[in-house]
Amino acid sequence: MRTRATVWSVVCLAMVLLAGLTWAAGTGRPGAELTPLVTGVTTNTTSPAKAIPFGYKSIYGQVVGTGAVTQTQAIYGDIDDDAANGILLCTITLSGTTRTQDACPPFTANFIYYYVITTNTTGTGATGAVYAGY
Repeated sequence: MRTRATVWSVVCLAMVLLAGLTWAAGTGRPGAELTPLVTGVTTNTTSPAKAIPFGYKSIYGQVVGTGAVTQTQAIYGDIDDDAANGILLCTITLSGTTRTQDACPPFTANFIYYYVITTNTTGTGATGAVYAGY
């Protein structure tokens, strides 16, 4: 025969376990993690390679400036950190006035390193950035 205290102990334990599973699944977090791959890009350049966690991710790019701004951001995956000879995963072509942004379709590519090559950077004070969300 179970006592009321035993039943409540089991219920409380179940609630604690459920809360732990919810947090571990990410539903207890306020949002996704965001890692900058490159920021403050004002010229055509290749970023250093950066490691981001395995699994489902989105890549987000933006360029801001005064008036018309453009930047093309090619995102590569690689197995080493030399930021060369990687595999092109996505190209973001940005063109707008003052601020514009776009994103690659989400993907699950599991490369160890990612890097960005920017080209076609134009506009007064044009400054680009690329972020990985996961």
